[in-house]
Formats: sequence, structure tokens, C-alpha cells
Amino acid sequence: MNIIKLIKNILRNLKFTMSNIPKKAITISYPEERKNLPDRLRIGTFGLTSNKDTGEENCIACKLCERICPSNIIDIEIEKRDGRGFAKKFFLDLQSCIQCELCVQICPVDAIIMMKVPASPVTLRSDLYLTKTKMMNNAIKYEESWAKGSILQKSFKPAPKEVEENA
Repeated sequence: MNIIKLIKNILRNLKFTMSNIPKKAITISYPEERKNLPDRLRIGTFGLTSNKDTGEENCIACKLCERICPSNIIDIEIEKRDGRGFAKKFFLDLQSCIQCELCVQICPVDAIIMMKVPASPVTLRSDLYLTKTKMMNNAIKYEESWAKGSILQKSFKPAPKEVEENA
């Protein structure tokens, strides 16, 4: 009885294997070929934008991103200059980031953005700590993602108010 079950299982598995042999392989040679990643994929690193004309950072140090982060991985120190807030220190710990993108969504001036580059493996833990300088370099070096705070905020429309009819 067990031999019959064994033979049935072997034949079933053999049938499955044979049915997959004529299919095209989906394997790619990674360094030479790369898969196209979806636009809305939330992976990678972050960048801090700056004004293209003045070179001044866009971050106004409102600390909204620090407050909304569920992982508490963002740390900002405020510096006031010319009646405006600046981020004296901006620190983001990528190893604890859950890529929820809430910091990008809440930013009122589109200062923090996600970059459209997959995270690369690192050998040092310090490479996973993003400082203000690293993030500003990322914004220059890599292509930004489709999502910016202003775009995401426009997509969240409040529900329409119910109209009361006086009958």
C-alpha cells in the first residue's frame, strides 16, 4: 500500500517537473541585466532636497517627519537663521526603517524624498546611518521616486460632506 502511494507521488512530481521544462527561464544575469522595478516600489534610500537656485536646503526643521515616524529613527536638531528654521543635524537610521514613507508624505516642503535606487548591501553598520550630508548627496546622485509630499497630500482628498435635504 505504501509502495503504491510512493509511486503515485513520484509520478505526480515527475509530471510537474516535465510540464515546466519547456517554459522560458526567468533568471537574469544580474550585473549585466536588471529588472525594471515598479515606479511605486518603496525600497532604497532617502534624500534631502535643496533649492536649485540658492543651494539652500529645503528642510525647515518642522520635525513633522520625526514625530510621525513609527520606528523613531529620525533625529533632527533645529537651527534658526534669518527667521527660518534649518536642520542643523538630520539623522536617519536605515537599518530600522520600515519604508512606510510617512515622513515623505507629511513633509510640507518636499524636503525629504525617497530615491529610486534599490538599497545596496553594506559591510559596515555605519553605512546604514544617513546624515544630512549623505542625504543631500543622495538627492543629487540618484533619481527621485515618484512620491513627494505635495503629490501624496493632493491624492488624499477628504470625503465629501453629506448634503442634508429639507423635505
